[in-house]
Parts: sequence; C-alpha cells; structure tokens
Amino acid sequence: MLKEIRIQNFAIIENLVVNFEKGLNILTGETGAGKSIIIDALNLLVGGRADTDSIRTGEATALVEGIFQISDAETLAMVHEIGIESDDGEVHIKRQISNSGKNRCFLNDSQITVATLAKLGDRLVDLHGQHDHQALLHPEIHVELLDLFGKSKPSLDKFAKEFSDYQGQVKKLKSLKTDEQERLQREEFLGFQIAEINAANLSEDDEEEIKAEKNKLRHAEKIRSGLQQSQTLLSEQSGSILENLRQILKELEPLVEVDKDLAAPFERSQSAFYELEEVEDALRSHDRNLEFNPGRLEEIEDRLAEITGLKRKYGNDVLEILEKRDQFATELEQLAGNEENMKQLSADIVDKEKVVSKLAIALADKREAGAKSLKSGVEKELKELHMNGVRFGVKFSYPPDVGGFVEYRKEKLKPTSLGLGTLEFLFSPNPGEDLRPLAKIASGGELSRIMLALKSILNEQDTIPVMIFDEVDAGIGGRVAEKVGDKLKKVSETKQVFCITHLPQIAGMASCHYRVEKHVQGKRTRSGIRQLEFEERVEEVARMSSGEKITAASLKHARELILGDAPLKKTGKGKT
Repeated sequence: MLKEIRIQNFAIIENLVVNFEKGLNILTGETGAGKSIIIDALNLLVGGRADTDSIRTGEATALVEGIFQISDAETLAMVHEIGIESDDGEVHIKRQISNSGKNRCFLNDSQITVATLAKLGDRLVDLHGQHDHQALLHPEIHVELLDLFGKSKPSLDKFAKEFSDYQGQVKKLKSLKTDEQERLQREEFLGFQIAEINAANLSEDDEEEIKAEKNKLRHAEKIRSGLQQSQTLLSEQSGSILENLRQILKELEPLVEVDKDLAAPFERSQSAFYELEEVEDALRSHDRNLEFNPGRLEEIEDRLAEITGLKRKYGNDVLEILEKRDQFATELEQLAGNEENMKQLSADIVDKEKVVSKLAIALADKREAGAKSLKSGVEKELKELHMNGVRFGVKFSYPPDVGGFVEYRKEKLKPTSLGLGTLEFLFSPNPGEDLRPLAKIASGGELSRIMLALKSILNEQDTIPVMIFDEVDAGIGGRVAEKVGDKLKKVSETKQVFCITHLPQIAGMASCHYRVEKHVQGKRTRSGIRQLEFEERVEEVARMSSGEKITAASLKHARELILGDAPLKKTGKGKT
C-alpha cells in the first residue's frame, strides 16, 4: 500500500505531504483544484513519463517521493534483485525532474533507472483513467486479463518456454541448412590449411635452431680464422701460452719442496695448464669439423622463408602456428559432424512439435472455458452497475495455416509466443445490437465501468496492491453511482483504492476522505490536500449533493450516505 506521498514544485503544488490509509481513499474538490495533479505525480513516482512542463513556474526541479509497504513475495524478490534490502517490506521511492532534462530515480536512496522504476511500478500501482490510461482500449491487454481470470498464466508460461526452445531449434536447423554449401567450402579450406602447416613439419624450437645454424654458416670463415689464431697463441708459436706455462711449472716444482707456501700457486698453475690443454683440443676439434657449405645455407634460407610465409598467415611464431593448426582440426571435426547434427536436430524438432502442440491446445481450451466464465461474470457485474441489456463477449480468431503443425478443431494452425490465434473483448451497449470490438464502441464511462467490473471479479487473482480510478464516475449518477461505490468498496477490502469523484454516493463510501483545495497567495496559485474529519466529510458530501448552498436536508442526506443508511434516490450528476 501507499503510506505517504510528498510532492514539491509539481504543477501548482508547492509543497505537499499526505499520509494515506488502507481501504477506499476518496479525493474530492472543485474542478481545477489539483486532484488529477496528485494522480499525475503518483504516476510519475511509479515510472510514468516525465514532462518538464509539470515543474512549477519559477522552479528548477520538481520532486515526488512515496513510501510503499510491500507484502507480495514476488515484488519483494524484484526489489532484492535490484540490490535493495528491505527487511520490513517498506521502500522509499524518489523521482526528481529538472528543467535541464535530468531525470533521477532513487529506491531506498540507491539510484536506479527509469525503466527499472517502471517495471517495479507496474507491480505496485494499477492506474485507470477515463481515456489515456484505459488498458481496455488495447486488445493486446485482453489476453492478459483473460489468463489472469482463468488462471491460465502458468499454462502460458510453460507453453511459452517450450515454444521458445522450439523456435531456437528451428532457427539452428535453418542456419545449418542454409550454410551447407558454405560448410563444404569451409571444410575444404580448413583441410588445405592443415595440410600446408603439416607439410612444413614444424617443431616449437625449429625456427631458433635454424637461425642459429644460418648465423654459423654465414660467419664460417671468421670463425675458422679466430680458431686458428687462438690455437697459434695457445701452443703453435714460439713462446706460446702453453709453452710459457709449462716453463713456469718446471721452475716452481722443485721450489715446492723448499717452500710449502708455493704448493697452492703451483697446483693452480698446473690446473690452468691442463684446462688450457683441453681448450686447445676443443678448438682444434671444432676447427676440423667446421665447414662452409653454400648449399646448406641456401636450404636454410628457403626453410626460413617458408616459416615466415606461414607466420604471415597463421601466427606470430611457430607455437602460434601449431596452435592454429589444432584449432583448424577441431573446427573441421565439428563441421564433419554437422550432417549427423542436422539429422538429430530434425528428430528433436519433431518431438518438440508434439510437446508444443499439446501445450498449445491445452492453453486454448483453458482460455475458451475461461472466456465463458468471464463473459457471464462481467455481464453480472455490469447488470449490478445498472448497465442492463449490455452484452460482453470474447472473440477468438484462429487463422488457418496449411504448414502449421498444431491441429485444433480440425484446422492446421501456426502457434505464436502467446499461444494459438488471437482474442479480443467484444461489447454491445444496447439490446439488439451486434457485439463489436470493445475499443471501437464503448464510451469513456462504459469503459470505466467495464474495467471496474473486471477488477471486481479479478480482485483475488490480481496481486497489484494499489488501484487508482480517475473519472470512474464519468456520465453516471443515482443508483449507478451507488453501485459503483459498492464495487469500489468491495475491491478496497483487499486492495488500497484511490478514486477521484464528483459524486456524493461514491464519496460517502470512503474509508478515508481527502479534499483537494486551491487557493491564491501572493499572486501565486497553490494546491493542497487534507484528510477530512467526520463532520467535514458530511459538509463535503452535502456540498457535492446540493452545491455551494448547503441545507439541513443535504446535510442529513450526506450523513445518511456516509453512515450507509441513505434511501435510494436520483441525485448527483448524470442520469440514473
């Protein structure tokens, strides 16, 4: 329920705070006092369209805040999914609009998008006006109302899931079939790429080893020259390193027996001599094995060119080329299995069509049965609203489809995400007239009463806790007004209902009565609202009955209307 609303700088409302109660909340006041402005502000609070023209003249921003108490588990779950905690079920919604075009929404002080607010608002408030907000003008809403009444929403959800799966399978199979030629071309190309990489017989270290060998061959002469020079310095020339080191050992050896401290230098010199001998052998061996082979160098150049060409196509290095080859092989294997996949997918689609068909037929049957009950229920409610002689109906249309896989009433049909065919509410306001589409024939007042009738019989199934009726009394009065009031009172037993009315019969039914007033102060117009005490209610209802001149009789009648013991009589606007 809506516990409190705060409005600042919205239209002619400067600053307003009002607390609301459970049950039937009635708003009355003179024409132009600002009753509908309050409803507009509430509509803004639950995600309605923002208009900068609604900002009070001379102000930069307008602000609407509301506190809702939520008891529905699914709505609370949505709040938690948004990331908002509310242990006691109370949420604070704030909406700010500015002349700059900025539009900010908050839920418990956390900023949210307008789309998120609108989604939550759809579960909090059901707003019905005479024209703009009448969902009955849109046939696409009719299936939702019928499913709600006939409790076929779970059947629709189950069908919709299976149908969505079916559509996905059909799309996948179509894609596979459409791409068959492309698949064959892709297989051939992948095979060529894999063969090209395999022919190169690459290994991860291949490129580095070849580059090293290339470098060695290109500098063979330089290497040989260095080797030979090193060998000369080590042993081949007079006064070579080894010759001198050998002489050092000869000089030190006899001295070691005389001076033990020379043992260590002697041993190190001896080790150096043996180490250099091994170096000489290694250099000599390397020199013998070193060769300059122009043919091998050409082979290496060709091999490197081959690797470079593969890198341009498949990767930055040999490792990436090998990884790419493995990817090609995996894709080729998958493509090779496509034919088998198509066969299996085709079989799965046939099985899924049987499931979808069964669910679609069950849903259609349930809707047909629900439509009969809805027809009698709405007509009964409308009769109680003194709409005698009117007829209400639900028209189902099932366009045939030769290629459809669902057979219903001996006709092949094509299902949609909403089931089989379409439906629309029909209405006949006068005896003898044919049923016609509701949206085309019903007047504003009739639409309001039809919606009230629907909401009366849908009261238990509908989980939206707050209902707002703006101008539900259009074009009615007398006994009809009393019946409308009765219906609103009945709905308010399980819902919090707000109703703007000009009729005393409806105002007398209020659980809480609020008067909206407009006054001028300092050349500025301001609108306010206040909850009326019992005697104030009596005066307000009397004013609504007799105008500005309130008489003792009108006060007596107002008191009777509020206390519920007023005699039935033709009063108020319009005709009985």
